[in-house]
Amino acid sequence: VLIFLGFGIVSYVCGSLSGNDSLFGYLGLLCASGAIVGLGSVVWAHHMFVTGLDLKTTVFFSSVTMVIGIPTGIKVFSWLYMLSGSGNRLSDPSVWWIIGFIFLFTVGGVTGVVLSSSILDSLLHDTWFVVAHFHYVLSLGSYSAVVISLLWWWPIMVGVSLNKYLLQGHWVSSMFGFNLCFFPMHFLGIWGLPRRVCSFDSSFSWVHFISSWGALISVVSAFFIVYVFWESLVVRNVLVGVWSSNVDFVGSLVLPLKHHLGYSSYNDCWFWWYVSRRCRRCRCCCMMKSGES
Repeated sequence: VLIFLGFGIVSYVCGSLSGNDSLFGYLGLLCASGAIVGLGSVVWAHHMFVTGLDLKTTVFFSSVTMVIGIPTGIKVFSWLYMLSGSGNRLSDPSVWWIIGFIFLFTVGGVTGVVLSSSILDSLLHDTWFVVAHFHYVLSLGSYSAVVISLLWWWPIMVGVSLNKYLLQGHWVSSMFGFNLCFFPMHFLGIWGLPRRVCSFDSSFSWVHFISSWGALISVVSAFFIVYVFWESLVVRNVLVGVWSSNVDFVGSLVLPLKHHLGYSSYNDCWFWWYVSRRCRRCRCCCMMKSGES
């Protein structure tokens, strides 16, 4: 349920980045969402493979769990195709986060297919492999979607832009911390380390040490993005423009509020960014607040 909100955010932003009035493969995305909802309601027993289910029940739930990867793959390839149309915006942190979202969710989906096998699930059940799978799919996917939404709508909500270079640094630190923390957990699970234990063999200590450093970097990156938002409110680089979007209120001219102009860091001018739907190049006009043109 939580990740579905992320699906909608990523689809919307990808569609806006591509510059099209509609999403690529809209009908496929819609049917894929319906298929995920329908199949997701009948896969609950994949948590119970070790409880002694009969063979037919095990085969059914294992098969349905594998099939749910098909509509998810449709979404992923649709997003990738839409991103291919945003080649002139590769430096945009929103694009970076969408790529990160797709990567993290794909890794979690692949490990989910592994766990859909009743035989492998019996071996990996209640191990750190399950912890890694869950966090890649839900925690990291949901967090990435929240960050994407903030990066995309922050200028519209607040009227000021975010520092692109700080956001790029935040993305690098976040992706490094996330994967350093959770990816080694796959190996711990494969090696048979159960979760929820207060002590373990010393041979696992070095992997725990690596994961702990990844967790620390992830926490620092979370505070870092708070600083980025704070910095945008202090510096107040006023942003005025037309966002390329298929939603009316976003596709219209967005003017800064009076207090945005009053506190602009550019005491003598403010910037007007105009993004044309017919021409994707940005045009910048500097207008004097004194009324001079």
